[in-house]
Amino acid sequence: MGKCFVSVSFAAALLAWPVWGQEDGPASEGPGESPPVAQAPVVQAPVVQAPVADVPLADAPVVNDPASADPAADDLAPQVAQDPVDDPVEVVVEEPPALDPILPIGDEPVAVADADPDAAPDPDNSIGACRDDTLYVRGDFGKARFSVDVAKTAEDRAQGLMHVEKMPTSKGMLFVYPAPQPVAFWMKNTLIPLDMIFADGRGVVVKVHDSAIPGDLTSIPGGDQVQFVLEINGGLAGMMGITEGAELRHPTVRRAAWPC
Repeated sequence: MGKCFVSVSFAAALLAWPVWGQEDGPASEGPGESPPVAQAPVVQAPVVQAPVADVPLADAPVVNDPASADPAADDLAPQVAQDPVDDPVEVVVEEPPALDPILPIGDEPVAVADADPDAAPDPDNSIGACRDDTLYVRGDFGKARFSVDVAKTAEDRAQGLMHVEKMPTSKGMLFVYPAPQPVAFWMKNTLIPLDMIFADGRGVVVKVHDSAIPGDLTSIPGGDQVQFVLEINGGLAGMMGITEGAELRHPTVRRAAWPC
């Protein structure tokens, strides 16, 4: 009986030994082995979401609202002047109308002259547009129209109506100078009598010489400020009533008293 008791007691001691070892302390570690690390269980806290309250738009706080700012803080902040912002306005820039440049007449320079501010266009404007081959004359007698050849260059003016044997009644020649100047004519090599109508830079007639004699070498002065001379058949100016003060209308008359 004693042996059995000892054997059972010994066996019970063997079964209880690991428990005793754990209670008394860790067992001796063998070479190359690490003690088991006890990991504490991870407890995840529940996420609690606060309920979102429905806030009306008008009652919601406004960020950076000047009305809700502290007045004392405004007194300390530097004041910056700002220009009021107006609605954008479309700016329309009107371009000035194109002006007819004063071009040289023929091969000679022309004096620079502005338009006459007192000049008024023909009130009825019923005689047609200005054309290089047409010249109009108006005065106390009324209005007249001539078909003209224009002599703009020095060579054309020197030739003039020389050697012309006959010219229609409504035909003539307009002599154009680059600027008002003293002008004188003669009748060398001219075969028909001519009326010479001298006009200034505005086309205003300053002198009318009636029926110049063919072939006469006598100088016929027109004045000191003559820029245009109209030659027509002799005696026609007197018959029509063209006198001093009448006005010429032609594209070459830049500062015309009777403009195009």
